[in-house]
Amino acid sequence: MGEIADIARSLGHAVLDVQGVECTPQAFYDAMNNFQPDLIITVGHGNENNFSCQDRELVLTGCTNDQIMAGSQAYFLSCLMAQELVPSMVKKGAVSVLGFTSEFVWLINPDYQDDLPNDPYAKPFKDAVVEPCRSLLSGSTWQQVYDSGVALFDRGIADWFESNDPMAGEIVAALMQDRDSMVVYGEKFIGPSAQALGGVDSLVSIPIGLVILALGL
Repeated sequence: MGEIADIARSLGHAVLDVQGVECTPQAFYDAMNNFQPDLIITVGHGNENNFSCQDRELVLTGCTNDQIMAGSQAYFLSCLMAQELVPSMVKKGAVSVLGFTSEFVWLINPDYQDDLPNDPYAKPFKDAVVEPCRSLLSGSTWQQVYDSGVALFDRGIADWFESNDPMAGEIVAALMQDRDSMVVYGEKFIGPSAQALGGVDSLVSIPIGLVILALGL
């Protein structure tokens, strides 16, 4: 998240970066009401109809308080939310929301626990998240953001498919799962089925001025 926050600042966006123990439900609600972000990029725990932050405190539930997302765009790096909560947000007025329909898997090499930026296992997962966010922050449409993510997952799959590393098979399977569960709800649905049919019309790119980045574990 720190890297994405730095990218957002370098592109001239106003950024509220909330991490660790500061990532509470109240901090999220205060940010939405007072900072009024155009874009939310967040990591947290998710299930089909809920999003949770630090210590698994519940932040958003479909048809309960997800109307707070009305008028915003969001990238949720969380498990399962795109099954129910993400489309519910859009029905309540969120402009466009990217999420994942399955468990999001991100593998790491324990030998790099003190040097995560150079972890070769984590790199393809990181690239497939950070670079599409860079594209989004630079003004790309959600179709372009989605396509960028798919291309980077595909690159990681191809690279690790040729590897003799004992973890290569698990890394390839995880990258495929993350790629195939990534979807965007908004003016148009963007996902694997739409891509298989030749894609959909690009969404209009909405100018982003205020960004909230939050990390909850």
